[in-house]
Amino acid sequence: MEDLLPFYERELALLRQSARKFAADYPKVASRLLLAGNSDKESGDRSVERMFEAFAFIAARAARRVEDDYPEFAEGLIETMYPHYLRPFPSCSIACFDVDAGRASRMSSAVVIPRGTQLYSRPVNGTKVMFRTAYDVVLSPLQLTDVRFEAVAQIPRTLRLPPQTTAQISLSFSMQSAHVSLETLNLDSIRLYTQGDPLLTASLRDALSMRALRAYVEPDYSGKWLALEQIPLALAGLRRQESLIPFPERSNPTYLFLTEYFSYPEKFGFFDCDLRQIRRAGSRHFTLHILLKDLKADSPTARVLTQLGVENILLGCTPVVNLFNTTGKLSASFDSVSSRDAYPLVVDEQNILGYQVYSVDAVEQTQETSQGTTVAQFESLYALSHSARPETQHAAYWCASRDTLAENSRPGLEFVLGFVNGALEPMRPPPGLDFKLTCSNRNLAEHLEHGTATGDLMMEGGTLARRIMLLHSPTKPQNFSRDRGAWWRLISQLAHSPIALTGIEPVRDLLSLHSPTKVGPAIHQIDGLVDLQWKMATAWLSTASFAGVARGIELHLTIDETHFASTGIYAFARMLDDLLSLYVSTSGFTQLVLLSNEDGHELLRFPRRRGADFLL
Repeated sequence: MEDLLPFYERELALLRQSARKFAADYPKVASRLLLAGNSDKESGDRSVERMFEAFAFIAARAARRVEDDYPEFAEGLIETMYPHYLRPFPSCSIACFDVDAGRASRMSSAVVIPRGTQLYSRPVNGTKVMFRTAYDVVLSPLQLTDVRFEAVAQIPRTLRLPPQTTAQISLSFSMQSAHVSLETLNLDSIRLYTQGDPLLTASLRDALSMRALRAYVEPDYSGKWLALEQIPLALAGLRRQESLIPFPERSNPTYLFLTEYFSYPEKFGFFDCDLRQIRRAGSRHFTLHILLKDLKADSPTARVLTQLGVENILLGCTPVVNLFNTTGKLSASFDSVSSRDAYPLVVDEQNILGYQVYSVDAVEQTQETSQGTTVAQFESLYALSHSARPETQHAAYWCASRDTLAENSRPGLEFVLGFVNGALEPMRPPPGLDFKLTCSNRNLAEHLEHGTATGDLMMEGGTLARRIMLLHSPTKPQNFSRDRGAWWRLISQLAHSPIALTGIEPVRDLLSLHSPTKVGPAIHQIDGLVDLQWKMATAWLSTASFAGVARGIELHLTIDETHFASTGIYAFARMLDDLLSLYVSTSGFTQLVLLSNEDGHELLRFPRRRGADFLL
């Protein structure tokens, strides 16, 4: 409603101005309405004044639509390609499946809890809060027993210290079960979650991502280090099948991950540890030593990392999101003779504040005929397969939207759905409809306790874990800004329009379009981008489909490191590197180089990225 207020005030002022002119021109008629042509006062007749205010309100809504360039078209286009921008971003947290040493000792194999597993909480205001896992969770007898940071690398005398080596992080693992070895466990990788104080986790994540120089494995605490061919740790969560929220297969996941990072950056606090090199050592206990570069012992980062312990790196964790599949129905306010264009879609009419429709996955009509039960599928108005249907002009399509006014005046009834024909003429909903929905529990997750001794979440059928804990309080649901022209600005960027590399402001504007909020850590990081310089570059590129000399752009991005002290640099820079590569043709490349605002030294240099798309 706040965005409507300026339009309402403007329309009311124009209406009163017109009324004064009318009163000056026709004083006899105006006197009946108690209007004065030479006065700025309101009409003396309250009924007339209420009529002015009502008309101003109606005109304000029309004016907003006109000045917003009719957002229905923009919303329809976004709904087709990137629907997550139109939907509230649900509550998220990190769930930990706690397997103690006793349970691990009795395991003979690894157990995988697949992505998409539904978890539920104890009732909040009479409603169970449902969560969906984003990653596969592996429960195994392999446990992390110790984590250490050494400000000065401690390596065997028989090894030559690699140049630039300053510090090291060591992770000790132990096979708790006597029934299985690392080789027979048949695990290619394990996923680690870094957690704790924000300064510590940010330093740890950047150290593992940006400062890792060499890796060694020490079998059975023998003091003998075996060099690994490459660093076995890699940032997790960047595959399409590991998204927090649903996403169309036809769309580029780069935009989704950018939104997920700004909405819930903890999703990218995970690392995959490759066990394929390590298990060649053939031991039941081993320590993974990561040598770090460019980290002085007296630096602030090193002082923070001295607090590192085994409680800061956990196994058996996954991001969870407050989404679940269910069915819905049109609100009881709908009847077969109603002339309304759209009707509220609800899950439980007796508990409308316990559920919120996230998306409509299918609309079906079930009918009993002489041949038996038939199910007819209705397509969305914005589906891409209309031309494949016969009699398109007379077919019925559903269209759903969120009534922004109802969000405040009638919470729980803001999601509406209606039917139109091929000529976009409103139709009454057919009888016998079934709605398959993806829903959330609104803001109920915010009220959940976390870290309780007996666990916070439960799982149908039980689990080998001792308990399922929430490591953080679930986040508050977030909505993208619907500022004037916001959707059109977003579409212009999603279409890979050229970016003017004339400074940092175009990049800041581009990133802010993908943040649901205009305050908080996300905007603080965007504000930490200080300067952008670029130069043309020529390099040899070799990929599976291309090998040759290519011309590209080397981007030098200067950042203020203090803006990333509690969030880390690498994950944000990785998102930006993926995004910028979309704006180059397949015959070119980008290379992003991060520089420090403090002294200009190089923080990070990404590999050259060949353009992702053909630009015709």
